[in-house]
Amino acid sequence: MRLALVLTALLISACGSIPSFYDDNESLLAVKVRHQVSQLDCSAPDKAQILELKKQVDILALYSDSKKSNDIGELIALMQETSNGLYNKESFSTPYCNLKKKALELQSKDIASAIMKRF
Repeated sequence: MRLALVLTALLISACGSIPSFYDDNESLLAVKVRHQVSQLDCSAPDKAQILELKKQVDILALYSDSKKSNDIGELIALMQETSNGLYNKESFSTPYCNLKKKALELQSKDIASAIMKRF
């Protein structure tokens, strides 16, 4: 009976359905990303500011990938896509920046929430 429980637990964990354990470093990186998004000034977008945002998202992605945090990988990949889209634009309007910022705010909030609600 115990063997069956252990095998079931191993099968479930192999599927990636069990969230990663809480990690202070990953939580801090998620908060840094949220902070960087909150600092984005769309009235006067600065390429250096957008580069810093992209860098923070990339650091979180690399850390989570290295740690094998499979439960948030898709969320981070979507945020990377959003931040890369903003960074790769040569120039953009304030409404475009505001739309991207709203998406980034929601994505960073979801990621931070997912990371911090782990046990």
